[in-house]
Amino acid sequence: MKTIPTRDNCGLSIKYRLGTPCPLLSVGIMFTLAFPNIRLLAQDQEAPQPPSIKLQVVAGQATTNNIKTRKGVEPVALVTDERGQPVSGVMVVFTLPETGPGGAFTDGSKRAIVYTNSEGKATARGLTPNMTPGKFQIMVNASFHGFTARTTADQTNVLPERGKGSSKLIAILAIAGGAAAAGVVAASGGGGSSQSPVTPPTRTATTIAPGTPVFGAPQQ
Repeated sequence: MKTIPTRDNCGLSIKYRLGTPCPLLSVGIMFTLAFPNIRLLAQDQEAPQPPSIKLQVVAGQATTNNIKTRKGVEPVALVTDERGQPVSGVMVVFTLPETGPGGAFTDGSKRAIVYTNSEGKATARGLTPNMTPGKFQIMVNASFHGFTARTTADQTNVLPERGKGSSKLIAILAIAGGAAAAGVVAASGGGGSSQSPVTPPTRTATTIAPGTPVFGAPQQ
Protein backbone atom coordinates (compact mmCIF):
# COMPACT_ATOMS: atom_id res chain seq x y z
CA MET A 1 0.00 0.00 0.00
CA LYS A 2 1.42 3.38 -1.02
CA THR A 3 1.62 6.09 1.58
CA ILE A 4 0.66 9.59 0.50
CA PRO A 5 1.95 12.33 2.82
CA THR A 6 -0.58 15.03 3.66
CA ARG A 7 -0.72 18.11 5.85
CA ASP A 8 -3.96 17.39 7.70
CA ASN A 9 -3.93 16.68 11.47
CA CYS A 10 -4.65 12.96 11.24
CA GLY A 11 -2.40 12.16 8.30
CA LEU A 12 -3.77 10.31 5.29
CA SER A 13 -1.06 7.62 5.58
CA ILE A 14 -2.29 6.60 9.10
CA LYS A 15 -5.87 6.44 7.85
CA TYR A 16 -5.11 3.93 5.08
CA ARG A 17 -2.68 1.82 7.11
CA LEU A 18 -4.93 1.33 10.15
CA GLY A 19 -8.23 1.30 8.34
CA THR A 20 -9.78 3.39 11.15
CA PRO A 21 -11.07 6.93 10.76
CA CYS A 22 -9.14 9.48 12.78
CA PRO A 23 -12.09 10.70 14.92
CA LEU A 24 -12.83 7.15 16.17
CA LEU A 25 -9.17 6.52 16.86
CA SER A 26 -8.96 9.68 18.95
CA VAL A 27 -12.01 8.71 21.00
CA GLY A 28 -10.58 5.25 21.69
CA ILE A 29 -7.29 6.68 22.88
CA MET A 30 -9.05 9.14 25.19
CA PHE A 31 -11.26 6.39 26.67
CA THR A 32 -8.24 4.15 27.29
CA LEU A 33 -6.42 6.91 29.12
CA ALA A 34 -9.48 7.85 31.19
CA PHE A 35 -10.64 4.29 32.15
CA PRO A 36 -8.00 3.70 34.87
CA ASN A 37 -9.02 6.97 36.56
CA ILE A 38 -12.69 5.94 36.53
CA ARG A 39 -11.83 2.57 38.09
CA LEU A 40 -9.78 4.17 40.84
CA LEU A 41 -12.62 6.59 41.59
CA ALA A 42 -15.08 3.71 42.00
CA GLN A 43 -12.69 1.95 44.38
CA ASP A 44 -12.32 5.07 46.49
CA GLN A 45 -16.10 5.32 46.90
CA GLU A 46 -16.39 1.79 48.32
CA ALA A 47 -16.49 1.50 52.13
CA PRO A 48 -13.27 0.11 53.63
CA GLN A 49 -13.64 -3.42 54.97
CA PRO A 50 -11.73 -4.88 57.91
CA PRO A 51 -9.28 -7.64 56.94
CA SER A 52 -10.60 -9.81 59.82
CA ILE A 53 -13.00 -9.84 62.78
CA LYS A 54 -12.69 -11.08 66.34
CA LEU A 55 -15.58 -12.42 68.45
CA GLN A 56 -15.81 -12.76 72.21
CA VAL A 57 -18.53 -13.16 74.87
CA VAL A 58 -18.44 -10.26 77.34
CA ALA A 59 -21.56 -11.20 79.39
CA GLY A 60 -23.37 -14.47 80.12
CA GLN A 61 -20.19 -16.56 80.31
CA ALA A 62 -19.88 -19.18 83.12
CA THR A 63 -23.16 -18.07 84.71
CA THR A 64 -26.10 -19.89 86.35
CA ASN A 65 -29.81 -19.69 85.56
CA ASN A 66 -32.50 -20.17 88.21
CA ILE A 67 -34.99 -22.78 86.98
CA LYS A 68 -37.52 -21.89 89.68
CA THR A 69 -37.74 -18.21 88.70
CA ARG A 70 -37.33 -19.04 84.95
CA LYS A 71 -34.89 -16.20 84.49
CA GLY A 72 -31.64 -16.64 82.55
CA VAL A 73 -28.54 -14.53 81.94
CA GLU A 74 -28.63 -12.94 78.48
CA PRO A 75 -25.40 -13.54 76.52
CA VAL A 76 -23.66 -10.50 75.00
CA ALA A 77 -21.10 -10.81 72.18
CA LEU A 78 -18.51 -8.20 71.13
CA VAL A 79 -17.10 -7.98 67.57
CA THR A 80 -13.87 -6.07 66.90
CA ASP A 81 -11.39 -5.72 64.05
CA GLU A 82 -7.67 -6.56 64.10
CA ARG A 83 -6.95 -3.24 65.84
CA GLY A 84 -9.47 -3.91 68.60
CA GLN A 85 -11.99 -1.36 67.29
CA PRO A 86 -15.71 -2.28 67.49
CA VAL A 87 -17.42 -3.23 64.22
CA SER A 88 -21.10 -2.39 63.75
CA GLY A 89 -23.60 -4.14 61.49
CA VAL A 90 -22.15 -7.62 62.02
CA MET A 91 -24.67 -10.48 62.04
CA VAL A 92 -24.33 -12.60 65.20
CA VAL A 93 -26.27 -15.87 65.63
CA PHE A 94 -26.87 -17.36 69.10
CA THR A 95 -27.92 -21.05 69.11
CA LEU A 96 -29.18 -23.07 72.11
CA PRO A 97 -29.07 -26.88 72.40
CA GLU A 98 -32.05 -28.74 70.95
CA THR A 99 -32.23 -31.24 73.84
CA GLY A 100 -31.14 -31.47 77.47
CA PRO A 101 -30.30 -28.44 79.61
CA GLY A 102 -30.87 -25.18 77.76
CA GLY A 103 -33.80 -22.88 77.17
CA ALA A 104 -35.35 -20.54 74.61
CA PHE A 105 -35.17 -16.91 73.55
CA THR A 106 -37.92 -14.27 73.47
CA ASP A 107 -39.92 -15.78 70.60
CA GLY A 108 -39.56 -19.32 71.97
CA SER A 109 -36.93 -20.19 69.36
CA LYS A 110 -33.61 -21.93 69.92
CA ARG A 111 -31.87 -19.35 67.70
CA ALA A 112 -31.54 -15.58 67.91
CA ILE A 113 -30.11 -13.41 65.10
CA VAL A 114 -28.81 -10.02 66.25
CA TYR A 115 -26.73 -7.28 64.55
CA THR A 116 -24.01 -5.44 66.44
CA ASN A 117 -24.62 -1.82 67.44
CA SER A 118 -22.22 1.12 67.27
CA GLU A 119 -20.29 -0.37 70.19
CA GLY A 120 -19.84 -3.68 68.37
CA LYS A 121 -22.13 -5.52 70.81
CA ALA A 122 -25.00 -7.93 70.14
CA THR A 123 -27.34 -9.16 72.92
CA ALA A 124 -29.61 -12.24 72.76
CA ARG A 125 -32.72 -10.99 74.55
CA GLY A 126 -35.16 -12.93 76.68
CA LEU A 127 -33.22 -16.09 77.50
CA THR A 128 -35.47 -18.37 79.58
CA PRO A 129 -34.02 -21.62 81.01
CA ASN A 130 -35.94 -24.87 80.65
CA MET A 131 -36.76 -27.24 83.51
CA THR A 132 -33.70 -29.48 82.99
CA PRO A 133 -30.80 -28.77 85.36
CA GLY A 134 -27.22 -29.08 84.15
CA LYS A 135 -24.49 -27.42 82.07
CA PHE A 136 -24.89 -26.42 78.41
CA GLN A 137 -23.23 -24.29 75.71
CA ILE A 138 -24.61 -21.46 73.60
CA MET A 139 -23.02 -21.43 70.14
CA VAL A 140 -22.13 -17.90 68.94
CA ASN A 141 -21.29 -17.26 65.25
CA ALA A 142 -20.48 -13.94 63.55
CA SER A 143 -20.42 -13.17 59.80
CA PHE A 144 -19.38 -9.96 58.05
CA HIS A 145 -18.51 -9.51 54.34
CA GLY A 146 -17.16 -13.02 53.97
CA PHE A 147 -15.32 -13.07 57.30
CA THR A 148 -16.53 -15.43 60.04
CA ALA A 149 -15.76 -16.04 63.70
CA ARG A 150 -17.21 -18.33 66.36
CA THR A 151 -17.11 -18.95 70.09
CA THR A 152 -19.27 -20.39 72.91
CA ALA A 153 -20.92 -19.23 76.13
CA ASP A 154 -21.06 -21.76 78.98
CA GLN A 155 -24.06 -21.65 81.33
CA THR A 156 -25.72 -23.90 83.94
CA ASN A 157 -29.38 -24.40 84.85
CA VAL A 158 -29.75 -24.74 88.63
CA LEU A 159 -32.77 -25.85 90.68
CA PRO A 160 -32.57 -24.48 94.28
CA GLU A 161 -32.95 -27.04 97.08
CA ARG A 162 -36.45 -27.28 98.49
CA GLY A 163 -37.08 -26.61 102.17
CA LYS A 164 -33.69 -25.09 102.75
CA GLY A 165 -35.14 -21.70 103.54
CA SER A 166 -37.84 -23.16 105.84
CA SER A 167 -35.23 -25.02 107.91
CA LYS A 168 -33.32 -21.80 108.46
CA LEU A 169 -36.50 -20.02 109.55
CA ILE A 170 -37.37 -22.77 112.02
CA ALA A 171 -33.87 -22.63 113.52
CA ILE A 172 -34.08 -18.86 113.93
CA LEU A 173 -37.46 -19.09 115.63
CA ALA A 174 -36.20 -21.81 117.99
CA ILE A 175 -33.23 -19.70 119.03
CA ALA A 176 -35.43 -16.67 119.56
CA GLY A 177 -37.92 -18.71 121.63
CA GLY A 178 -35.16 -20.10 123.83
CA ALA A 179 -33.79 -16.66 124.50
CA ALA A 180 -37.24 -15.38 125.45
CA ALA A 181 -37.78 -18.29 127.86
CA ALA A 182 -34.41 -17.67 129.50
CA GLY A 183 -35.33 -14.04 130.04
CA VAL A 184 -38.58 -14.99 131.79
CA VAL A 185 -36.79 -17.40 134.15
CA ALA A 186 -34.16 -14.80 134.99
CA ALA A 187 -36.81 -12.24 135.75
CA SER A 188 -38.66 -14.65 138.07
CA GLY A 189 -35.64 -15.36 140.28
CA GLY A 190 -33.44 -17.70 138.36
CA GLY A 191 -33.06 -21.33 137.47
CA GLY A 192 -34.76 -24.48 138.54
CA SER A 193 -34.03 -24.23 142.33
CA SER A 194 -37.03 -23.56 144.59
CA GLN A 195 -37.05 -21.49 147.78
CA SER A 196 -38.90 -22.58 150.98
CA PRO A 197 -41.60 -20.17 152.14
CA VAL A 198 -40.61 -18.01 155.13
CA THR A 199 -42.61 -18.93 158.30
CA PRO A 200 -43.34 -16.00 160.57
CA PRO A 201 -42.16 -16.44 164.27
CA THR A 202 -44.64 -17.91 166.75
CA ARG A 203 -45.78 -15.51 169.42
CA THR A 204 -46.51 -16.85 172.99
CA ALA A 205 -49.62 -15.45 174.64
CA THR A 206 -49.36 -14.25 178.32
CA THR A 207 -52.27 -15.26 180.59
CA ILE A 208 -53.11 -13.40 183.81
CA ALA A 209 -55.27 -15.42 186.26
CA PRO A 210 -57.36 -13.63 188.92
CA GLY A 211 -56.54 -14.29 192.66
CA THR A 212 -55.86 -12.77 196.08
CA PRO A 213 -52.66 -10.87 196.27
CA VAL A 214 -50.34 -11.82 199.18
CA PHE A 215 -48.36 -9.11 200.86
CA GLY A 216 -45.44 -10.14 203.05
CA ALA A 217 -43.01 -8.35 205.25
CA PRO A 218 -40.42 -6.30 203.56
CA GLN A 219 -37.26 -8.14 203.01
CA GLN A 220 -34.16 -6.93 204.69
